[in-house]
Amino acid sequence: KENRKITISLPVTFTKEKATKFPVIIVFDSQNKRIYRQTYETINYLVSFDELPESIIIGINSETNYNRYLDTSFLSTNENAKGEKLESFLFDELLPILEKEYNASKIRTFIGHSRFGYYSSYLLTNKINELTSVISMSPFYLQENVNLVDSLQLNLSKIKLKNHVYYRFITGDPYTDTKDYDIMKSFLEQNKIDEKLDWKGLEFYKVQHMAVPAVALPNSLIDVFNYWSEEVTKIQRSELALTKQEYSSFKSKMKKHYGYEMGINLAILNGIAYGYNNDEKYKKAIEVWEILLEEYPMFTYANISISNSFFKLNNKNRAYFYLEKAKLELINNTFYSNEEKLNIQSEIEKIINQ
Repeated sequence: KENRKITISLPVTFTKEKATKFPVIIVFDSQNKRIYRQTYETINYLVSFDELPESIIIGINSETNYNRYLDTSFLSTNENAKGEKLESFLFDELLPILEKEYNASKIRTFIGHSRFGYYSSYLLTNKINELTSVISMSPFYLQENVNLVDSLQLNLSKIKLKNHVYYRFITGDPYTDTKDYDIMKSFLEQNKIDEKLDWKGLEFYKVQHMAVPAVALPNSLIDVFNYWSEEVTKIQRSELALTKQEYSSFKSKMKKHYGYEMGINLAILNGIAYGYNNDEKYKKAIEVWEILLEEYPMFTYANISISNSFFKLNNKNRAYFYLEKAKLELINNTFYSNEEKLNIQSEIEKIINQ
């Protein structure tokens, strides 16, 4: 087994009990704190504005420049190379642990810059049916005994993609950035490619090498999860109610497109429910909060919201039922802090004693 430094950043709403599992975003070069921080904040910013699903972010630390070189080299070019070991660590150790211990799905995005742009493109060629997307910034494709363009062509000729796979490869200024960008772009443009490979080359010729992630990453992430985001927006803007049947249909669409189910973020579901509630559509609000509780069972406060809607419908029996349900679920709830639990309990007692 490989000893490696990694960073695991869980969503604010993380719970092992969540019905639909969390996508995984793996970011190489986490030892470069400036670029890693920018990547991490970009992901969280896009999540907060409903462009991305809540995801588990994993930082892979290479520690030193020499280790970084070995991590992105292969035995065909260097007898001390660790590229194959890193691949085994990712797919045979790390990802299975994330699925077992952290409720991670098989929706996987790999993000790499420069040498790790090269390495993430290698993963695309070698593990294309075991990932969802690769964002390869400032990559090169040719090394001694390695030609990733030929490797991709060979693998695409032998396999059929099971679901949509996204590949974004990005170049900066033509003087200091990758010289191999046009080779990959020409191959993809001039050959018949599996239609499920959603590829796009992005050119930022005014941007220097080290600044490429700042401009390339937001565009690429939005592309990868645009189908999810558009379907969420349709639900938010629809005049039709979000029902349990509609929510099941949404998850099925995600599975057909990405290969695995994705749900809707907690804040979005809660916002939809409150919208119905504010419009005095209490039955619709209740159903969405019920969907939320099925998806995020640890979000006990939704029971209080349901109770309030039942009070508005003059159904006191159901209202008190959900208040009691909230009290019971708080006992072993690890999602809230002790202070938050006390505040929720106080709110429940206040409603009961009115």
